[in-house]
Amino acid sequence: MTPIPPAAVAVMTAATDDYRTTVPAEQQTPEGLVDRIGQYLLSSGYEIRPDLDEAP
Repeated sequence: MTPIPPAAVAVMTAATDDYRTTVPAEQQTPEGLVDRIGQYLLSSGYEIRPDLDEAP
């Protein structure tokens, strides 16, 4: 398993904070949070791909 770079963790933390402060609590979903994190990672230059070494 490849460790997550600290900079990527910072991007994910920022995305989570943004989601929790901009989306009303009653409208928040796990899927919405994952989408927001993905948007932040992609816009920061990270590539999102499934890890083929781990079982689903």
